[in-house]
Amino acid sequence: MAKSRMTRLYQPDAQECAILLLILVSGDQSEEQRDISRVRLAEITLKRLWGRHRLTDDFFAEVQEWLFRAGWALFYAGTTFAMVKTKAVEGWPRVSSKRLRDKLQDVAQGQFDFDRYFHLLAEHRRDSDEE
Repeated sequence: MAKSRMTRLYQPDAQECAILLLILVSGDQSEEQRDISRVRLAEITLKRLWGRHRLTDDFFAEVQEWLFRAGWALFYAGTTFAMVKTKAVEGWPRVSSKRLRDKLQDVAQGQFDFDRYFHLLAEHRRDSDEE
């Protein structure tokens, strides 16, 4: 009577998971593909790609570190994951806290009127409702 052997599945480490994601994003060498600087990724895609049932914060942070070394930033964007080439971000407008120097002094003294700016938090929801 032959014993059935259960094949042990290999689970890639964080560095290997970063490599798999980079392969996915860059495409196969035989494919003609434009240079991609940003992508959206479903959680299920990452779980399947990395052979995991759940993505822990520590593991995700380790993958992020490897991707950063490769010039990519991976992050959670509300309802999906996203990845952006860090070089692409360099051309984005920059803002500095110096613009709020006076307001930050009021905050530090407990004299800032946050209620006046509460609408900024509701802006996204209002945009979604109009669509």
